[in-house]
Amino acid sequence: MFKGAIQVSIGFLIVMVISALVMIFMMGWLSGMFPELTEISEYATAQAEQQMMNEFAKGGDTILATIPTQQTFAPGSKVRFKLGVRKTAEVDDQQYFSMCVGKMSDVYCKTPGDSPITVNGQTGSTTDIMFQFPAVTRIAQRGDISLMSGIMEIPSDVNTGTHGFRIYACAVDTAGAPCQGLSTSYGQYDFIIEVV
Repeated sequence: MFKGAIQVSIGFLIVMVISALVMIFMMGWLSGMFPELTEISEYATAQAEQQMMNEFAKGGDTILATIPTQQTFAPGSKVRFKLGVRKTAEVDDQQYFSMCVGKMSDVYCKTPGDSPITVNGQTGSTTDIMFQFPAVTRIAQRGDISLMSGIMEIPSDVNTGTHGFRIYACAVDTAGAPCQGLSTSYGQYDFIIEVV
C-alpha cells in the first residue's frame, strides 16, 4: 500500500509539472495574440519612469518619454508610455506647459488632447502612427515634475522600417495656448520607432 501511495504521488507531481508547462506556454501564446495588452509590462514602465527621473536629476532634457531612444514593435501594436515635464528657473513666470508631437525631420508638430492625432513618421509612408496624450499640464513650483500617460498605436498596414518622431514641450501663458514646435519649444525629446 505504501508503494502504491508513492506511485500516486509521483504521478500527481508529473501531472502538475506538465500542467504548469502547458499554462506557461498558453500564457506566452495569449500574449502574442494580444500585443496591445502586453506590449510594455509594469516592470518596463517602472524602469522607464526611473530612467526618466534619473535624467531629470542630472539636469537633462526638460521633456522625456518612456519610449526608449529606439524601440521595435510589430504592426498593430498599442503601446502605453509616459511623458515627463520639469519646470526650471528659465520659465519661473509660466505655469502651463503644452505638448505636441511631429516628425523628427520637421519643425511642425500636432497638439493632441481628448482626440488622438496621427503623425506620419516615415518619408513615403501612406499610413500614420497615432498618438494620444494630454495637450497641457500645469506645474506651479520650480523643480516640480508632471508625469502624463500616453498611448501610441501602430496600424497594421504601416510601412515597416524606422519612423522618427520628436515630442516638444512649450511653456505657455494660458492653458489653452498651443505648442508651436521648435519656435516656442521649452524642451524636446527625439525617438525612433522601428516597425518590423
